[in-house]
Amino acid sequence: MTDQQTRLLRAKMLGALLREARLDSGKSLTQLAELLGTSASTLSSYEHGRKAFSLPELELLAYHLDIPLGRILNPTPDDLEEGHHFDPHMMIALRQRMIGAQLRQSRNEAGFSMRKLAEIIDMPVSRISAYERGLRPIPIPDLESLLKPLERPIDALIDREGPIGAWLEEKLAFEHFRMLPDDLRLFFNKPGHEPYLRMAVHLSQLDLADLRAVSDALRDLLS
Repeated sequence: MTDQQTRLLRAKMLGALLREARLDSGKSLTQLAELLGTSASTLSSYEHGRKAFSLPELELLAYHLDIPLGRILNPTPDDLEEGHHFDPHMMIALRQRMIGAQLRQSRNEAGFSMRKLAEIIDMPVSRISAYERGLRPIPIPDLESLLKPLERPIDALIDREGPIGAWLEEKLAFEHFRMLPDDLRLFFNKPGHEPYLRMAVHLSQLDLADLRAVSDALRDLLS
């Protein structure tokens, strides 16, 4: 299978997962199209794999549909809550420029010229140039092809700073909490234990010498 065929197949898989998530949420094509600032026919093309959405578009869709990004990138459904409100169109444009800049930096660090990368992944140089300058959205299959020879995972480009990033970190923290043993979760849930939790935070920030000093002080206190 050629790189181009792989991208086409990946677009169809991503589209099918998006359609499933949208139907589960009860949202219409028109509703999500308005969110992305595009048409229902374009969104339908995404769902049927004729076109592929970009990473900023996927981030916004996951946020709006209240699902983890992995449910579409690597299907692992989970229940999440809604978060902050922001201008989605401005966010997508900004994220496209940021991702393009990160892609260009990664390419330069890997020692690839734009032409060399284009030859490796069978993609026009003009398209890569437009992606790196943030002039057009990067469909996820294209982004994955661009990142593969650069040895960078797509997770490294996911928003961690903006409102979606804060929302994602909050959900990940909740998932980590759910994975704790029962006794630790019960400990967390008792309001009177907050000072102990704050103490644990402070201890985690100490270096080894300071921890030894604290340990010695406690040993002297209890002896």
